[in-house]
Amino acid sequence: MRSDRIGHFGLETELWLLEQESGVASRPKRSIDIWFAPEPIANRVLHKMWKQVLTIWPNWLMVTVFRINNLIPGASAHQINKTTATCLDVHNLLDIYPPRLKFTPTQIEQGHVGLAKLGMKPTDRFVCFIVRDSAYTKKAFPEKDMSYHDFRNCDVSDYVAGAEALADRGLFVLRMGSVVSKPLISNNPRVIDYANSKVRSEFMDLFLGAHCEFNVSDGLGFYAIPAMFRRPNAYVNYSPFFMYYSSRACDLGIAKTMIDTATGNRLNLTEMGNRGVARFGETSQFTKAGVSVKSNTPSEIKDLMLEMLDRLEGKWKTQPLDDELQNKFWKKYSEIIGPDRETFHGEIWSKYGAQFLRDNQDWIV
Repeated sequence: MRSDRIGHFGLETELWLLEQESGVASRPKRSIDIWFAPEPIANRVLHKMWKQVLTIWPNWLMVTVFRINNLIPGASAHQINKTTATCLDVHNLLDIYPPRLKFTPTQIEQGHVGLAKLGMKPTDRFVCFIVRDSAYTKKAFPEKDMSYHDFRNCDVSDYVAGAEALADRGLFVLRMGSVVSKPLISNNPRVIDYANSKVRSEFMDLFLGAHCEFNVSDGLGFYAIPAMFRRPNAYVNYSPFFMYYSSRACDLGIAKTMIDTATGNRLNLTEMGNRGVARFGETSQFTKAGVSVKSNTPSEIKDLMLEMLDRLEGKWKTQPLDDELQNKFWKKYSEIIGPDRETFHGEIWSKYGAQFLRDNQDWIV
């Protein structure tokens, strides 16, 4: 199991099971699957929950068996095939099949106790949001240079206006994370810095992600928890661009924008394609190309959050140009990411932020 990162540990495992159930992935008729979860384990509560549906044996035995098997000719025949595209649902299975994992009544009661400690009732509606920074990877992987993903980092302060706008609509808004660079500062009592609270635990991470109205993410691994429990994700500051999560009808998002460092001008979609930057996935690639990756503005983030809430509540008002803008964007998107369209996407069911497309029609060229 890819147990060191929560996204892979949760959603990649879920997708493997769904690909088996749907028949997308083939398997020997006479076979038994035995799993193991190498250290470090990103979430030990999730590890216990996977044991409810998978045969997971201890590492002290399975690591040795795995290594010995790799020394034998034809070793791959005895290894479980990987998913089609790691954590990407390229077969659109999440919207078709129910979750593999369920919370027990005892766990649900435990979750309600945690909510009470946060000042919430079981009936309160809440939204989670998580902001990528370098703090977690530096602590979890001190021996690795993770700066190649620095272009994906964001500032939690940019999310405050959106969080407070949701709170004004009667929802609680919880900032998620286990290790974060800076605190969330808001005077609104419904906006809670859960990541820096005493309530934060591996269990509550799962419980909150599985029961939120929706989650706001920049593509950081926590998005996998709402996805595997079939909760919607709203993406802001999404990157890398070519891997935008497009497979679920309930999802909505906008990506970071790209700026020519010499002129300061934003690249439109055609320029992103011509310069190849739509397919970049490392900081050094952008630097060499003379391009900087810019975060969405606080106003754009707030608009996306509110659009997501309006859509879920049935209050979103579609304008005449919206369908045309969506079709135009996705057609151009598929064109500029080239062969990555087939690798990382199935049928495109999610939407790009309608308000963003309305406000940036000159970008969709």
